[in-house]
Amino acid sequence: MKTQITKVSIFQNAKFLSVLYIPISLIYVLLGLGFIATGLDYLMFTGIIFILSPIWLTAMMYVMVAIFSVIYNFVASKIGGIEFELTEIKD
Repeated sequence: MKTQITKVSIFQNAKFLSVLYIPISLIYVLLGLGFIATGLDYLMFTGIIFILSPIWLTAMMYVMVAIFSVIYNFVASKIGGIEFELTEIKD
């Protein structure tokens, strides 16, 4: 059976994917702490930016997913959405 995704939820997808991105951004926090621990002045600003990364990366992920969801919904309404095939598995 062929199925097409013709509309995606903008805010639910944006919320889900931005929360999913939080653990990935925590890696940047560790790097930022390492930069600050060096005590070098030129790495301090970079360290602060990295420590704040969960906030700005999550926000940017939310905005970008929302924008691309709007674009997807528009394009899918004109030419159709992503198509996939489902197969029922019998136990």
